[in-house]
Amino acid sequence: MLPPWFTERMMSDSWCFGLLMVTGDVIAIQSINSIIKDASGNLWLNATLLDSQFCSGKDVINQHPLFGSPPSRTEVSINSSHVVAAFELADT
Repeated sequence: MLPPWFTERMMSDSWCFGLLMVTGDVIAIQSINSIIKDASGNLWLNATLLDSQFCSGKDVINQHPLFGSPPSRTEVSINSSHVVAAFELADT
């Protein structure tokens, strides 16, 4: 299962979140829209990626490659078993 703060915060807010993947890449997301369990028991995060305007000029975050999306293609599904850490990308 996912940490409680992870689902509650990222599903109820539209913000700048990062998901550190097992590959070392950081996926920049705006929110998690739903969590689905597939037939084999894997949890999938259906999320909205941050667009390239947010990621413009930001190729890395803390020495990890940053992955965003073109503005018109922001939907993504992520296998939660590949997520190492979740954190905020913006400081307010």
